[in-house]
Amino acid sequence: MSNRSADSIEEKKKQVIGLYGEMHLSMHLHELGWQVHRAYIDEGIDFTITKYWCPKCKKYSNQYIRKSEYKGKSAKCVTNLCEHCKETELQVVSKYLQVKTSEGIEIPGDSNHRDFSFHPKIRYDMGDDVFYVWIAVFNDEKGRKVCYYYIFNTKDVSKFDNTSIDTYQITDNQKTTLRIRKVDGAIVTQGKKYDYSCFNDQFFGDFNCLETEYI
Repeated sequence: MSNRSADSIEEKKKQVIGLYGEMHLSMHLHELGWQVHRAYIDEGIDFTITKYWCPKCKKYSNQYIRKSEYKGKSAKCVTNLCEHCKETELQVVSKYLQVKTSEGIEIPGDSNHRDFSFHPKIRYDMGDDVFYVWIAVFNDEKGRKVCYYYIFNTKDVSKFDNTSIDTYQITDNQKTTLRIRKVDGAIVTQGKKYDYSCFNDQFFGDFNCLETEYI
């Protein structure tokens, strides 16, 4: 097999696992009450997710479904009012996600961990509404895929990476290599310069960070 064919197969595998991670994520976000919108042209932002927000109650809300009478029969009327106070028009809150998925690399003689390389493409603090969702995928003992999510705002990249150098986006030496434990998704890498504990203590499975108070 030529190098070009091997590279093409490897690229296809990356695309497939990327789509798997995005579909898995979109289903989970839907279960959490988010509407998920995917970009037709991907240039940094993969998903836009939206929820309804009540400016009076200062919290997220579903649309109030009002029961009314219509032609002598009970009918349900979907309104744009808050389901809590039933009087305030809801606003739409949007968050923007860059999603990366990886299966990592096997470690010779170690079946309990894999090494993952993470290189965020958006290096700047883009405000409170732009987030990364990084997905590490493992196969469990029965061959089923297990996803671990690490979720954080763009400003948080500076906690584990040097975003100040001019060549940050174009050099491989700025990729963050993380060793992850298969059984629970814990990061076991001990950084020499940066503390990767934020992946465990702050980022791991933190979907709540997407619901920061909107004012």
